[in-house]
Amino acid sequence: MRHVLLALLLLLPFGARAEGELYARYGDITRECYQNARDHDQRIACIGRMAGRCMAEEQGGETTLGMSMCASAETAVWDEFLKAEFGAAMRQAHEMDAEDAGSFPEFARRVESLRDAERAWIGFRDAQCAFEYAQWGAGSMRHIAGASCRQELTARRAIALRDMQEIMP
Repeated sequence: MRHVLLALLLLLPFGARAEGELYARYGDITRECYQNARDHDQRIACIGRMAGRCMAEEQGGETTLGMSMCASAETAVWDEFLKAEFGAAMRQAHEMDAEDAGSFPEFARRVESLRDAERAWIGFRDAQCAFEYAQWGAGSMRHIAGASCRQELTARRAIALRDMQEIMP
């Protein structure tokens, strides 16, 4: 019983900070990096900066709970970008489909294809991260693995959508 109480006391300093507080405190690290990145490689270099700084600076940030919370807070920022990039890609797809609809209606399927791809990606992300979580069995590393997976895959999808927009005519 004493060990459980001690473990809970060690987690309290970090556990008292909600993911939202970490998001508010460190979110600009990812936002500024992403918005200032000029190409794919610079965007990729933004992944993990926020979580790393959070883990280094927060009391308890190096604990399993701390690492998971920091990764989850960064995921929330990447999710903002994912939603924005998906919306922009859909607008671009609508415009391109509208241009092709008169002459080549059979090729005006970008919106439908992008929507299908996004739905499939969500299923892939969820399954992949569930697998990475499950790999650790009952070990506490499962929390870090699951949170890190969502952070990495969400960031990479946002970046892929951005890259796609840049190469489309």
